Amino acid sequence: MSALGVDISMIDDRVIACSLVAIFLVVNCLGIKQSGKVQNGFIFFFWGMTILWFCYMIPHVHLAYFGGFAMDKMPPFSEMMYIFGLVWWCYTGFETCCSVGGETKFPQYTLPRALKLSVFLVFAVNALFQWFLVALVSPSFYGTLAVSDAPYAEGLKAAGLIGAPIILLCIAITFGGDLSTINPGIAAPARYIYTMAEDHSLPKFLGKISPRFNTPNNAIILVGIINFILIATNSITYIASVSLISLAVCYMIGCLAYLGLKKKYPDLKRPYKAPMGVFGSWFTIVVYAFMLCFADRMALITAAIIGVASLAYFFLYTRGHKDVMPTLEEEIGEIDEPTAKEKMHIDREYKVWAWGTAVVTVVALAIYLIPILF
Repeated sequence: MSALGVDISMIDDRVIACSLVAIFLVVNCLGIKQSGKVQNGFIFFFWGMTILWFCYMIPHVHLAYFGGFAMDKMPPFSEMMYIFGLVWWCYTGFETCCSVGGETKFPQYTLPRALKLSVFLVFAVNALFQWFLVALVSPSFYGTLAVSDAPYAEGLKAAGLIGAPIILLCIAITFGGDLSTINPGIAAPARYIYTMAEDHSLPKFLGKISPRFNTPNNAIILVGIINFILIATNSITYIASVSLISLAVCYMIGCLAYLGLKKKYPDLKRPYKAPMGVFGSWFTIVVYAFMLCFADRMALITAAIIGVASLAYFFLYTRGHKDVMPTLEEEIGEIDEPTAKEKMHIDREYKVWAWGTAVVTVVALAIYLIPILF
């Protein structure tokens, strides 16, 4: 905010963070439509400001900075795997759109398509930002950036690009990137908690729906309380390491569940069938298990304690409830199929997004050839 000429140093960062979480708690309690509109606004704002920043920075690019440094030797394999895990964690989260599948129109078409595109969009945005960071900042400042809490802003300052460049970047990241992350960070976990409560894996009151807004308000409030505690205790960095492990374990459990369902219920009606799903599941399990061998030890211990407590809860409470596998119709009701006109409309929209994503991804890859060719 100092780049915008606003001095808020007298306000504790935790107060600001908690205030933002509180705002998005209210938004999410008002319904998925309101939350979705807010999310679309932040995302398109972020992309618009990002494009402006890229265009503004092009005259300041130094291709000589590419290749301006070299490592004497490769870091130890265990450190490389730990770094790989952190980078992987940055790419997780795109699957959270599935958490609102029950509130999505024609999810059998929308969700698979969204998952396919989101992976490439996340890569393209990260690749473009990394390219500009290297192109703008001299390698002599990399030591400073490595320990910086805001490497992009710090890098621009080191390069002498103060004023408009930092203002544009701060507006894009703060009002577009950060806020668009908080919103789904509340919506998705709340749906997971609601579903687990319905399955008797969590207390029943967390599975209640607001009669006015049709939202799992109790689950949303619980997510807010957890966020407040983590922010107030400055535990976010440590929880990020635990989250890396927990996410990997959850993905592995999801893959095992997929394999189990395929074997136990081969004739279950499925509106969408994942291509090469069995191979993908086993490949994911093996890679994630190998990656966890190099995770932070304390985070592993914390995740293990949480896992043991969860298993104890399952055997003492959840297992006592009768678990009958419902059909999809019983679980979510009849899955509506779009009319011919609606199908044509969503197919047209998907083609636009697919071509746009393809172009952005190709540009993000091709731009790395420029320093080599010129």
